[in-house]
Amino acid sequence: ALHHAGGGLRQQAPARAPRPPSRSAGAPAGPRPKCSLAAPPARLAERRQRPRGRAVPGALGARELGHVLAINSSVFLVGNKALSSGLSNVGIAHAWFLGTVCLAAFQVQGYVLVCAYFVFGTLATKVGKKVKIAEGTYERNEGKRTPASVWGSGFAAAACALAALAFHGDGALCTTLRTGFVASFATKLSDTVASEIGKAYGRTTILITSLKPVPRGTDGAVSLEGTFAGLAASAVYSALAWRLGQVDPTGAAVCVCAAFVATNLESLLGATLQRDYARVLNNDVVNIIMISAGAAVAMGIKLALGS
Repeated sequence: ALHHAGGGLRQQAPARAPRPPSRSAGAPAGPRPKCSLAAPPARLAERRQRPRGRAVPGALGARELGHVLAINSSVFLVGNKALSSGLSNVGIAHAWFLGTVCLAAFQVQGYVLVCAYFVFGTLATKVGKKVKIAEGTYERNEGKRTPASVWGSGFAAAACALAALAFHGDGALCTTLRTGFVASFATKLSDTVASEIGKAYGRTTILITSLKPVPRGTDGAVSLEGTFAGLAASAVYSALAWRLGQVDPTGAAVCVCAAFVATNLESLLGATLQRDYARVLNNDVVNIIMISAGAAVAMGIKLALGS
């Protein structure tokens, strides 16, 4: 506004908007907007169904790799006596590499599963030892695993671990690979337990192709006792993987189904192609095919279910 002041014109500054009352002046404070960190019920339910932990820790830096090497090497040093009872010296070196890769990709929980397979598998080979020695079905080399045996058990798991490390940015793919990792060991443990229990306690052993009775320990032979023991072993192992957060309940069930399919495929190969091509399809090669099939079937079902 313009008005006269002392014979001249002076421009009056526009009036300022009133300031809001200060809280320090004792003015009552209005209610603050509430900020809740709780997720909606639907999201909470979804989180409970997800496996705990990340699929992989991301690209490994020098520090993370150092931790992995330190943990794995410490376990091998402390457990050297137990490892020597089930592995040859060269086999221990190969198992160390397998453990390092799996620990790097699937963290401590996945590493525990590798150790659990070794413990349960070694104990299974000792069951009914006297009977198996008397019948000539006890494992060669006093049951100690050679490097070929290590990869006959861990090839598929190592492949899943390396792929998970390579594609650590793809969470969905890493979850699928983790399911394959669990299924591969569930398959091998199921096969080991079924074979060892069947050789020791199988009352009637039949060839899977002809269903005719054959001696215990025959390639491609199955028994009722061994089959149920193998199913139980894969179920317990998959349940352990679920409790460790490596798979969800659906994934655990998928691993059991995949193990059953793959172990029967191994029996079928043992009764057919392995007999004609024994030099190429030895037990270790057939085992690699079996565990790879178990991992592939599990990952295929997981993708088909979209879970």
